[in-house]
Amino acid sequence: MDEFTSILVQKFNFKPKYIRRKKYMYICNTDKGTKLIRPVNIDTDKILFVHSIKQHLIKQGFNNIDCYYTSDENLPYIINENIIYIMTDYIDLEECDLSKESHTKNTIELLANFHKLSQGFKINLHKENIYNLDIKNIFIKKLEILNKMKKTVSKQKKLTDFELAFIKTFDYFYKNAVESIEILNKYKYENLNNVAKKNIMICHNKIKEENILIGKKCYLTQFENITIDHFVYDLASFIIRYIKKHPEDYLKLEDILITYSNINYIDGSILPILYALIKFPNRYIETCQSFFERRRNFTPISISSDLENILYLKDFQENYISKIKC
Repeated sequence: MDEFTSILVQKFNFKPKYIRRKKYMYICNTDKGTKLIRPVNIDTDKILFVHSIKQHLIKQGFNNIDCYYTSDENLPYIINENIIYIMTDYIDLEECDLSKESHTKNTIELLANFHKLSQGFKINLHKENIYNLDIKNIFIKKLEILNKMKKTVSKQKKLTDFELAFIKTFDYFYKNAVESIEILNKYKYENLNNVAKKNIMICHNKIKEENILIGKKCYLTQFENITIDHFVYDLASFIIRYIKKHPEDYLKLEDILITYSNINYIDGSILPILYALIKFPNRYIETCQSFFERRRNFTPISISSDLENILYLKDFQENYISKIKC
């Protein structure tokens, strides 16, 4: 048995029986069931914030989460050699598969319940790291990066296949980026931030299949990126991921929004913001940025594949979200 991990388990008031490592995590069989210990790259104030959200959710009847266990010092973490560790139950269920309609609908309902029931708790609102950054400013900065990449490529005499694809598609994605920012301005998206702060809305900010576990009961895990933000950001992230993973359109956007709104109501005024968030070409800009940061003699297959996937999906995505176009 790993002596180091065994000591951690005991500090969380459990008796270790068997421990095995899985990537950067430790799966621990204890006297009170199987637990998971993993390091987290956030400060202790943020952990306490996350812990308070989880406790609030449990009080509201939402226990579909990986709760933190407290240590012998009654804290939801342990610090060892300047590394912060947390312990949760080990939830051994299937990761969400967006090619399965039942998984997709379960995830939508899970998110809607999470967003609805996380609202209204009391917290110290003066901690900067519990707020997300200004999304409009982020978009503006990314637009500047896109322009800078275009200028760089335009000065070159010999272009790679990737750079040729970038030049051919630049105008389309540049136009989408500008339109997204204009919509955020027109519909005053910052008002959503005020609503989020007033009602204490929580965004998960890491809606990925591996963080959504599906079984008879579904779980939302990995809360370390949560912030006080309007739920529309999580909803947009989920829809973007759904489009990326399943372009056959078995579940129409209207179905997703109705399923979600049946639990956590979506006001019609939010739809233009949702449209702008989905339309903004984040993946395109980040993929091209990854290429130009590594360039140029060799283009990793993953980057080329990402660009191909983005170009393949662009018409489908535009059509898919057209129903909520402003």
